Amino acid sequence: MDKLNEMLIGSLALIGGFITKRIFNNHDTLSDRVTALEKVVLTKEDLNTVERNVEMIVSHLITKGKSSGQ
Repeated sequence: MDKLNEMLIGSLALIGGFITKRIFNNHDTLSDRVTALEKVVLTKEDLNTVERNVEMIVSHLITKGKSSGQ
């Protein structure tokens, strides 16, 4: 009976270790994917500088169009 208990405890430990390894492996994979995504995503501050540049280009084109049209 003791041998059976030891085998059951060993089996449970083995299964528990396997499940824990899978969970942490999935967590590490998701963390890596989030980190890679954060490197690519633009922030609102990034968009503000792009918006200012676009406004400057458009205003330049408008003033250039008015001056060359006269």
